[in-house]
Amino acid sequence: MSAIMTMTEDKELTLDEVAKRLRLSRMTVLRRIRAGRIRARQEGKLWRVRESDLEAYIESTYLEPEEPEED
Repeated sequence: MSAIMTMTEDKELTLDEVAKRLRLSRMTVLRRIRAGRIRARQEGKLWRVRESDLEAYIESTYLEPEEPEED
């Protein structure tokens, strides 16, 4: 595999980058990763989150609008 990233590959973000985008602390992001709420992989002591996985997590946090009750 080439060291040059192709357009089909996701950028991988560090824990600090994810925390900054979500406006959360590193520890909170790490807790959410360990709870399985944010998909990530570990390289030694470092965590990596694909941009698409972060976007999926953000989408999952939105509430669906409720259907109005019919009389």
